[in-house]
Amino acid sequence: MRHSRLIPAAAAALALVVTGCSAGAPSTAAAPPTSASADLPKGDLAQLAEKVDARVAALGRARFTTEGFAGDGAGAEVRSQVTGSARWLNGVVTSAMTMNVQTNGATPTVTRLVSGVDGVYVSVDGAPMPAGKTWGFYTKQNSAEVDALLRGFGPSAVVGAELDYLEPRAAMIVGKRQTAEGTRYDLVVDPMKMAKAVADPDIQLQHTQLAEYGVVIRAEVVLDESGAPREAGFRFELGGEDVRSSTTKFTDWGADVDVSPPPADQVVPADQLPR
Repeated sequence: MRHSRLIPAAAAALALVVTGCSAGAPSTAAAPPTSASADLPKGDLAQLAEKVDARVAALGRARFTTEGFAGDGAGAEVRSQVTGSARWLNGVVTSAMTMNVQTNGATPTVTRLVSGVDGVYVSVDGAPMPAGKTWGFYTKQNSAEVDALLRGFGPSAVVGAELDYLEPRAAMIVGKRQTAEGTRYDLVVDPMKMAKAVADPDIQLQHTQLAEYGVVIRAEVVLDESGAPREAGFRFELGGEDVRSSTTKFTDWGADVDVSPPPADQVVPADQLPR
């Protein structure tokens, strides 16, 4: 398979946690602990998830910052810092962002992305491009490399995908408390149950492998008084160490943000990019 030089090599590294986990024998680690919050009634997570979904849909737009990490347990690490804006409309997330991806302390690769229903526009600082073009456009059919970048957010590979782990069929609330930012909920997610709750076969396989090798998934969300998320995150723990994590902080819910695609005359289809 031929790969575009527009997408940084760090994209593939963001998925290295699964490879790293599957390098040895399956773990005999204990199952995630049961809920420590006996006062939280059954069905509370379902109500919480519905409330968050409703507020996100009603407010529709926000600005965000995301910090991500992935490691293989053997010294290879990828860290990402992302800033941008997103719009939620009719179940579709459109976003415009700048992503700095750094592998093992090397100079970060700066990538700008605009992601929507039709595909993803990508611009990488310093990448070779045809004359007069600054953006490559990837369709659903040829965006696998870009998806590796976006999956750092979580299962659905969109801004705010950390919220995917508010899944009543797979998770339980293990803590609830008030903080300066709002009400914080801590969760533990069963990877095997999560695999059964998602439709994407790649995400199913990933979570099946995470379960097989004893990875514990912990997630959290902080809500303001209206129920809108101020922060959402997850982390994968293996042997007591974090091997992957992502945390997004949201601001300016309901703001008039710009997530429009780049000018058409600056865009070239991905299959016409230098190889």
